[in-house]
Amino acid sequence: MSISENQAVREVHPSISKTPIALDAKELATVCVLCSHNCGIRVDVEGGRMVSIRADEANPITHGYICNKAVTCDKYAHHEQRTQKPLRRREDGSFEEIDWGSAINEISAKLKAIRERHSPRSIALVGIGGQANHMDAPYGTSFLRAVGSRRWFNAYAQEKTQHHLVESWMFDNSPTLFMHADLANTRFLLVMGTNPRISNRGSNPTETFKHLGKKADCKIVVADPRETETTRGADVHLRVKPGGDVYLLIGMAATMIQNELYDAEFVAARTQGFNEVRDVLSRVNVGEMAELAGLKESEIKQTAEEFADSGASSIFYDLGVEMTPFSTLLSYLIRLNLTITGNMCREGGETFLETFAPPTLSPGRFQEPERALASGIQGIRALGEFAMFSPTLVPEEIMLDHPERIRAVVVEGSNPLLSFSDTQAWRDAIERLELLVVIEPAMTETAQLADYVLPTPVGYEKWEIAMFPKGHPQIMVQVRPPVIPGPAEALPEAEIYARICEGMGVVLPLPDDLAEIGRPETAEARSGFIMAAMGKVQEVAAQGINGQSQILFWAYRGIGHHFASPVLVAVWALCQANAMERHSDVMRTLGAEWMQKSPMEVGEELFRRIMAHPEGVEVARTAHNKGLDDYIGFDDKRVRVAPEPMIAELERALESGPVEDPEYPFLMSNGLRTRWTANTIQRDPSWRKGNGAQCELNLSPQDAETLGVAKGDRVCVETRRGRIELPAAIDKKIRTGHVWMPNGFGAKYAKTLDEPGEIQGQNGNEITDSADRDPITGCPHHRFMRVKLTKIDSAATAA
Repeated sequence: MSISENQAVREVHPSISKTPIALDAKELATVCVLCSHNCGIRVDVEGGRMVSIRADEANPITHGYICNKAVTCDKYAHHEQRTQKPLRRREDGSFEEIDWGSAINEISAKLKAIRERHSPRSIALVGIGGQANHMDAPYGTSFLRAVGSRRWFNAYAQEKTQHHLVESWMFDNSPTLFMHADLANTRFLLVMGTNPRISNRGSNPTETFKHLGKKADCKIVVADPRETETTRGADVHLRVKPGGDVYLLIGMAATMIQNELYDAEFVAARTQGFNEVRDVLSRVNVGEMAELAGLKESEIKQTAEEFADSGASSIFYDLGVEMTPFSTLLSYLIRLNLTITGNMCREGGETFLETFAPPTLSPGRFQEPERALASGIQGIRALGEFAMFSPTLVPEEIMLDHPERIRAVVVEGSNPLLSFSDTQAWRDAIERLELLVVIEPAMTETAQLADYVLPTPVGYEKWEIAMFPKGHPQIMVQVRPPVIPGPAEALPEAEIYARICEGMGVVLPLPDDLAEIGRPETAEARSGFIMAAMGKVQEVAAQGINGQSQILFWAYRGIGHHFASPVLVAVWALCQANAMERHSDVMRTLGAEWMQKSPMEVGEELFRRIMAHPEGVEVARTAHNKGLDDYIGFDDKRVRVAPEPMIAELERALESGPVEDPEYPFLMSNGLRTRWTANTIQRDPSWRKGNGAQCELNLSPQDAETLGVAKGDRVCVETRRGRIELPAAIDKKIRTGHVWMPNGFGAKYAKTLDEPGEIQGQNGNEITDSADRDPITGCPHHRFMRVKLTKIDSAATAA
């Protein structure tokens, strides 16, 4: 956006923006940051504050779609708990303001001492990236590479890394890919573990599912323990038991194999290991699977028959099958059912969505992965090449008696005490840390326990990007400029990581010769700078410096001034990667006139287009005939349908059945989304405007009657880990024995640290157990918690 001569502006730190930010402006393009859909919005700004938010009809990704939450994004930026200056904890537990130089020097010295005295692995990073703010990722992972640690714990890894792991076993494909139903062409859609009309799973889900419901040639089957907005629009509602999805999918696969409903020609030509999986599933009793799933045998068999017969079947899934027992096995079974029916990469079946990061296969992908010291659970390459761990593992990695245990944690863009399993385990682990640094725009519950708190802008106060896939076959990118100024002393994460790395001496200062090459702000200078920097990799490696990290931070310092903000070096680099590694797809977007241009020229043009379109722009388009061969890395192009770990898990599921505990007879789904929840990103409770569901325990009328509970009565919810109290809500749409509570509650909102503040609802992670998790990935079982319910006597409460 251009700024007129008389317009009121505010100067900001050059790491945020080289140019001032207008204090009054209209129709600024950006996105909603409250979920991964990242709907395009337009905002008006007055006096440096967002005053009006609406859908962006010109956004080529979401086309004017938003939900009710988007119009509250101003509350994310404007609230009383924003961090303003670097803080250091005093011995008495209070905080004092310090300058950036002191903060960086002290943190760098302490990290360096821990690294040298113990191990690089003793330093961990928890977080990176909110729902729409991913510009920090290349810099945060480069910080870890520079330190020599691979201990990255990310929220994505408590939900979805099992899919990337299973796909590496079955397809050997890129961790940047996302498998997704071809909703536009499907003729049979199985929906599992999600209520997309509320959770906004998928592309413009309300409109998409409304359209699907009207298609005469598309059958929608929804497996869900509850009656939901999505089940009401379905042709069939399979009312599975909580945790029963795995037995539904086993029963479907067994039905198809035992009745030879699978695509025998495809299986023979394109798979490996089918006999092994057939041997296991041939002896499955489908009636027993139906009983375990809470369904009729005929329901499973009919679903399997129609799925195999439609010629264009797909599966649409989310957290309900990702945070439940056997979540890795569920991921495998979804892909197995799709594969044996020939629905992988078939029109109307399942496809792979691509992101701005090209789906290049790393030559090091078969190396032994980093493993957690306490559990042996491996880091999983997801979203990119840097493997991540489930944050559920962090407390035990700190408490472990091991010379390389975690002793220092940098938390960035995350609030573990509210967002991750077992809040009490986190508190205990933090007590044992030698250093906790929190990089955050808000004074969160975790920040309040930190040794240092470093303020950073929110996503509307700096250049940002969301790296989730944005459609198919087009590859869309939306890089957003700051629309409002942030706190005067807040710095973007990239600048903070650069300063810490430089302070620790794990990256070298910018050499004079590189600085000179990068001085002219031209495309030739940028290209020459990178080539010269790459020529120094062996030299820096001889000094124990990670070359990949060194090049990025040199580029940040050496050619960052070429851009509106130096953080955009990473976006420019991805443009160059697309030009080199995705040439044909890029040419479909740019046109024939670019065919003879050099990769450097193509990369520069992609960057120019991205910067010219803050509302989003297409940078590439995959071929319409791109098929399974294009997404299989194995030389023989066969899908491995019987990965050894999955055959073992399948046997375990058949032998063990669902977890039962008579002392804790109810099953709770912890952390469901509603129209008025937004994970833990919103601090100010006024964002709900007094509307929507509050933090209640939802239970069936039958269970309420048995417990003697009426609406509003307080109920004690207890697990073996702890207890919380919630007001009751009677939900006629759920099964007896099944209860649920929403996510996004438990934050304490106060204007200052000294005030008592207001705690919003209850933090469900006060009663989760970090040991209750998938044994392969560490994904927690938040959607399948055994609980005990007790009505709290009103007289006792009053007393």
